[in-house]
Parts: sequence; structure tokens; C-alpha cells
Amino acid sequence: MVREHLTGQRDMADSYPRSFVRRGKCLEMRFLAECSLSDLAALQSLVVSTLHEIEIFMPHDEEYFSLIFQTELSVLGVLAEEKLAAYSIIRYPGMEKDNLGRDLNLAEEDLKKLAHLQAIAVHPHFRGCGLQRELAAAHLQVLESSGYEHICCTVSPKNPVSLNNLLSCGFRVRALNPKFAGWWRYILYKNVNWPMTGTGMAATGDETAITCLNIECQRELIQRGYEGYRVEWKGEKSEIFYRKRSTSSMDSSSPFIP
Repeated sequence: MVREHLTGQRDMADSYPRSFVRRGKCLEMRFLAECSLSDLAALQSLVVSTLHEIEIFMPHDEEYFSLIFQTELSVLGVLAEEKLAAYSIIRYPGMEKDNLGRDLNLAEEDLKKLAHLQAIAVHPHFRGCGLQRELAAAHLQVLESSGYEHICCTVSPKNPVSLNNLLSCGFRVRALNPKFAGWWRYILYKNVNWPMTGTGMAATGDETAITCLNIECQRELIQRGYEGYRVEWKGEKSEIFYRKRSTSSMDSSSPFIP
């Protein structure tokens, strides 16, 4: 599913640009074209240079960005005074080997219905403004209107802030595997039919809290049918809360097998 699949989504594109205010600054969210490639690359370089842990963010080269731009509505940007403050990328992996549905035992037919929320980057000056959540929610609407049922993304266990933001958009941790260069990544999954809820959900009686860096205990819980669904901070340490996967009709329709 590439460009031709999305050409019918003009209503979605026509609803942008969208203006909003954060910290007294007027911002504009809009879909970006390939002419913005150098701006994406520059912001990516800045973000990587400020990381306290290099493995938190996997950078891409300009050839990769150019390929992404070939699919309509795949790149969303937030601009402040016409300067790029943040961007979001979605990708349609199809039957490629890196389709994250393979990490979750998704049936082959469903791999074709899966999209990646591939990357979100926010300028250091605009962190804490909720731009990651805004961009994720906007791109999830694009995917829903485009007919994709399954959405996956990855987050480093060393990046609890991004994990919390994505869980708040309704994603759930369904796997924890070594990925890029052996770096550990949560594999987050969301079905487009699920509500946009996550960290705001009430605690349940059957939940287990584990520090985000305790890899083996989390993997054991996931194998036992648990899913990660919210994050809390205790001082400087972050904990992710796991619960037994729901047996509701909505969740049981998911093809994933723990």
C-alpha cells in the first residue's frame, strides 16, 4: 500500500495546516514535502547531538528520508516561525523483513495491513510542549483513514518519556526485543479500533510494576501474557506497569499470541 492507496485521503490533507499555541508561541502543524528534507536531516542531527544515551534514537540518512517522502501524508511537521520544531514519520513496511508485526507473530495477511509510526523528533527548545503526543495522534488519524488496522512503533527502555507519551495514545507494549545494532526496544502495538487511552487509565488489581531497565523480568511477563500500559516515576527512576491482556472482544480480535 503506497502512494495510490492514499490519494483518496484528500479530506485528511485538506484539514491542514493546523495552528495552535504552546508556551505562548504560535505553531503550525502541516504535511511536509521533499523540499523539507534538509530541515528534517538538520533537526535529526541536533536531536542526536543532545542525547544522554546514543542508543535512544536511531538516525536515518537522506536517502531514507527521500524514500519516505514518496508516500503521501507520511511526514508531518510542526513549525515555529517557519522553522521546523518537530516531525513525525510513518512508514508502510509491507512484507519487508523489518515489519514489526513479525516480532508479534502477526499473520502474514495482516502484515500487509500494518504501518509503522517510524520516528518522532522534537527540537530541544520545544520539549515538554506535548508535540510528540500531538504528532502521534495526528498521524494515527491518517492511518485510520487510510485503512491500516495495525500500527507498531519502537521505543528504547532508556526513553521512558517517549514511552509514556505513546502509551497515552493507546499503544501497548507487546514485546521487548533486541533490534537495531542489538539495542533493546519495546515493540508497541495499537489497533485502530482501540480508543485513544493509555497512561490515564485507572490502576487495576492485577498489575505488576517493574523498572524500565529490568529487561529480563519484563520479557518474562510478556511471555506470560502481560502487556505494558502505563509509566510512573519514583524520583529519578521510571517504572512500567504490566497487566494481563484484556479478554474483551476488542482485544481478543488481535492476532498476536504471547
